[in-house]
Amino acid sequence: MLRAAMVASDHNGNDALENGGTRRVRNIIVAGQSSQRTREVLRALSGFSNVIWPTSLEAALAQAQSSEAGCLVIADDLREEPVDEFLQEARELRRNLPIFVITDPDDVAEAVSAMRLGATKVIEIPPSYAALCEEVTRAMQ
Repeated sequence: MLRAAMVASDHNGNDALENGGTRRVRNIIVAGQSSQRTREVLRALSGFSNVIWPTSLEAALAQAQSSEAGCLVIADDLREEPVDEFLQEARELRRNLPIFVITDPDDVAEAVSAMRLGATKVIEIPPSYAALCEEVTRAMQ
């Protein structure tokens, strides 16, 4: 079962195309437990209408494999097993999927580890809530 943060907004949704059709909306998948960091990420992304929060890393990985996946946001600490393995597996399954890893502002080791394991970008939360939304918006275009 998926927990979902589905809030309508102008950040993302079905966009009208010039030929009268609409662009398919892809999902923003947030992988994380019920930690403070995950809650902050979900709050930062509350302006998007297509955020899903799977109940487990396995469910998040299955969602990331689907064609509806637009990007993956990993909110949990990479030093906690098996998140580092999850990042590697997600990268291997979907080479082109944008993967954003959230870190604490002073955690350089985690940021370096995330980039080595295949993260597209590391974003510090707090304070970079705006940077997270900008990166997700860019990835979803």
